[in-house]
This record gives sequence, C-alpha cells and structure tokens, in this order.
Amino acid sequence: MERVGSEDAVGESWKAPPLPVQVSRRNFEGLFVHALKPTGAFAQSLRDIGYDAEVFQEYYPLTVWRAALGVARRFVCVGKPLEEANRALGLRYVEGFAQTLVGRIFATAAPLLGTERCLARLPTYLRAGREDMRMGVEAMGLRDWRVRVVDGDPLPDFVAGVVEGVLRYTRVEARVEVLERQPTGYLLAVRWGSKD
Repeated sequence: MERVGSEDAVGESWKAPPLPVQVSRRNFEGLFVHALKPTGAFAQSLRDIGYDAEVFQEYYPLTVWRAALGVARRFVCVGKPLEEANRALGLRYVEGFAQTLVGRIFATAAPLLGTERCLARLPTYLRAGREDMRMGVEAMGLRDWRVRVVDGDPLPDFVAGVVEGVLRYTRVEARVEVLERQPTGYLLAVRWGSKD
C-alpha cells in the first residue's frame, strides 16, 4: 500500500492544539491583593473583567491579566503615558510579591545572592508567573547585562519595571532600558550602580 503525504504532516495532525496561555493567581495576588489593594469601583472593574480576589482560581487566561493591568492603569496610573504606567505597575508587582510567602523568602535571599546571580535566575522567576514566556540573560560587561524575552503578547515596560524591582532587593539602583520592541518579544539593557 502506498502512502500519500509526508509522515510529518500526519504527525502534525495528531498533535494537540496549543493550550491558551494561563497566568497564575500568584501574579494577581502580588499586584492586586498585596500591592494595590483595590476597593470600590476599582475592585468592581476587576470583577467585571473576570478577576475577583474573593474567589479562588488557580489560573486565569492571559486576556484577563492584560485586562486587569488595563484596569490598574486607569485607577492607579492616571495621566501617565502607557509605557510609564506599565513600568510603574511592574515595580508595584514586585513590591506586592515581596509580601507573599515565596516573595519574603526571595527578599531575604536576594542581598546574599547578589545582583548577577539574581539576574542569572530571572528566567526561572519569569516562568513561575508565565510558562509561555522565554527569557535569556547575558553579561555584556561589568554591571551591564542584556535580557532577551520571547513573548507572543509582549509587555516590555512592565517586565522592565519587574526587573528593576527585583534588583532593588540586591541593594543596587538598576536602570532598565527597552532596546528593541518586536511583535514576539523585546530586548532589555540592564545596568546598575551601588546604592551606597
């Protein structure tokens, strides 16, 4: 019997479709429960888009996370340009995360690990929040690193704020600049000096 078509095509037809991107409730708790603490119209607007802090749900669709960030920008970052607002929310996210059990452990360990080891562990930290994202880090020189993120739904300024916030716990003043913006990812430059 003769086969028609390639084995690759047959194999592809049996693969399960990709699962929709899910965001852990820990992301929501860090930003909303611990950092922003929404009440009134802010809390109601979050419920309207699918996030209710009072209802336990392990994962949320990425669309709910993005909509929740939009709600937060409206209530917390009034009048700020989009990029600045996203960076501010990234910083607030780290502040809130540091109040969780896992975050308190990180905040205690970060000064001992130091800046470079924390940067080297960023890909692991990122995957804890969004398993679909990929990150690579590379030292370019003394206190000068590059972070490349592959993300089908990029939010570079939010992640830049997260990186700055994480590195504050290593007792340095970091500057994170978005060098490239692409539809499927971005490149960040991370530079720092001592706080002392």
